[in-house]
Amino acid sequence: MKVLVLDTVHGGKILAERLQKDGNDVTAVDVYKVTPRDILSNMRNRGIRILPATPEEHFDLIIRPCHCPDSFIAPATADRIEFVSEAVHDLIKDKRFRIEITGVKGKTSTCYVLAHILDGTGKKVFLHTSRGMGPFIGGKHYVTDLQSIAPTTLIALPKGEYDILVCEVSLGGSGKADIAGITNLLEDYGIAKNTRTAEVGKKDIITEKGVTVVPENEKDLWSKYGKPIVTYGKRVSVIGVPEFAKPLKVSVEYDGTHEIELKGSYLALQYLDAMSMALEICSQMQIPVDTVLNGLRSFNGVPGRGEVSVKDGIRYLNDRNPGISHMSVGRTLSCVKELGAIDGAVLVIDPVSKKVCDKLDKDLIKQVADSYGVPMVLTPGDGSAPEIPEGVKTVVMMVKEGYQ
Repeated sequence: MKVLVLDTVHGGKILAERLQKDGNDVTAVDVYKVTPRDILSNMRNRGIRILPATPEEHFDLIIRPCHCPDSFIAPATADRIEFVSEAVHDLIKDKRFRIEITGVKGKTSTCYVLAHILDGTGKKVFLHTSRGMGPFIGGKHYVTDLQSIAPTTLIALPKGEYDILVCEVSLGGSGKADIAGITNLLEDYGIAKNTRTAEVGKKDIITEKGVTVVPENEKDLWSKYGKPIVTYGKRVSVIGVPEFAKPLKVSVEYDGTHEIELKGSYLALQYLDAMSMALEICSQMQIPVDTVLNGLRSFNGVPGRGEVSVKDGIRYLNDRNPGISHMSVGRTLSCVKELGAIDGAVLVIDPVSKKVCDKLDKDLIKQVADSYGVPMVLTPGDGSAPEIPEGVKTVVMMVKEGYQ
């Protein structure tokens, strides 16, 4: 079969090599012009034809990411054109129990909460998120490799006798997970030069053989695709008045109602939705209540995400995240306000970007910060420490970096 793969950076290399290995005549085009030369050279050495632009040829099949505009296909033609997630659906043969998580916000947090709880069952857990991939053992993620969270990575997960694979996925999925989850569609943002929306891509994660967990308020949105849907709601809620850097008392609905404390070393308020979704998935897997509650109690947050501390009387909140946007900043500042730490706060934004697709909208973020009465400091993005104004009581440091 003669196949054209458009895009060689968002997992396209994996897809092209897999198709070529299966005996297909594969051509690949770096349509975004960002793939390192050594990667293209390696693909070429494997027998894949690499072209600088889409050729004027006819193909049996053209495959492109959901975020790739249709205009990138011309002047090529094909008998069939499909998204990367559709190709992954056809190619994936991994029989290990797999959980796939997508959504606009909360993907990484949900995956980490899940991996932590499932690790407590004694099962061997593999975790792949935008922070990297590797085994999750004894409450710690041992990152062995950094790979894209594009759907194509699902067909190239490392071998190993893992009981459960927990995988964060960007746009799309395999459609063959044992359990799939969509954290939310808070903003159905435009993709492919606004010719389609995020919903079009994320719907492909909806699994055909298991259940898909979605927010209660998005049930109608996702159930229209005709696959089994289970909803999650507020399984975890706050008790009393939360305090900065202090344990958070919460009520947990899971085989009854339970009161527990979450650790104060991370911004637990920001994890409540992720925990609620993780608990719904645990319920589908029939994980014992004691294991679930112990997992929540011992959870330390995602490394680098929402870490809180107090030093010399100043409160610090540090967050390193590829998904930093006006929405995430608004959510973080709302938590800071709920913790009674918004007065005298300053927001520091470091626009570092490492293999991150979406750009930082500084103006939108400033509007959000202004609505909370919080001044914003923008760093040069060169690693230098910003100057914190005198009299500041809370420093909210948000660094936009990570692998997607």
